Amino acid sequence: MLKTLKRYALIYKVIVKNCFIAQMEYRINFLFANTIEIAYLFIKLLYVMVAFRVGVVINGYTPDMMMMFVGSFTMMTGFYCLFFYSNFMNLSNHVRNGTLDLLITKPVSLQFIVTLRNVDFGFSFTNIVAGAGMIIIAWARMGIPVTPSRVLVFMLFIFLGIVLKYAIFLMPSLISFWTVQTAAVNQMSTAIWDMNHVPMHIYGRSVRHVGTFLFPVLVITNFPPLFVLDRLSWAHMVWFLIAPLLFLFLSRKLWNVAIRNYSSASS
Repeated sequence: MLKTLKRYALIYKVIVKNCFIAQMEYRINFLFANTIEIAYLFIKLLYVMVAFRVGVVINGYTPDMMMMFVGSFTMMTGFYCLFFYSNFMNLSNHVRNGTLDLLITKPVSLQFIVTLRNVDFGFSFTNIVAGAGMIIIAWARMGIPVTPSRVLVFMLFIFLGIVLKYAIFLMPSLISFWTVQTAAVNQMSTAIWDMNHVPMHIYGRSVRHVGTFLFPVLVITNFPPLFVLDRLSWAHMVWFLIAPLLFLFLSRKLWNVAIRNYSSASS
């Protein structure tokens, strides 16, 4: 098991290196992608700017708290674009064009090579840096002690959020094995993800329960800042440890079902 993990870590290191070199060969594209993300980032910051200008407190959340939630959402969006977005979007192309046949012949896990083979630095760098900056600024403005345990648990929750996001948002993309086209499903997934623009406690109880336990998309960006603010219960912490493993298991099962349903484009 350890040997296998080490092998895949080395493979992924090569993938990251090759993707970075390839994208740096077209630096104008890299700069253009970052320019687009800066424009989107400005729109996200409008929520924070309005909150600071009005000085409004929503459900007990001050403007500084809102900045931390928006920062968490922005940073997690950056990690999603960095590791997963382009791979999930290309999955339907692999099924439709038959390029999945070539990937099946590779001597590695098909799920690994299909869902992690592209690392997109262009659309992620700005969001990760800006999100981390907003979190640090909000943390400092609220005067919350920066202890090693608090920082380590926060980073652990960010990592768990990345894993959970992979597991949850892979499942809608797998519909392409049955329908080929997934544009509508992808748009719906994006709309659901954008609910994290604001803290989850702004929504009603039923929406929070669905977004926490049934389709835990609200967990990904809300639980790390809630932990920093000492507003996360022990029950929710335990759920945040279980949810990534549970949904990884479910996404793996659905992947196996989808592969069994796959018909080669060349056959």
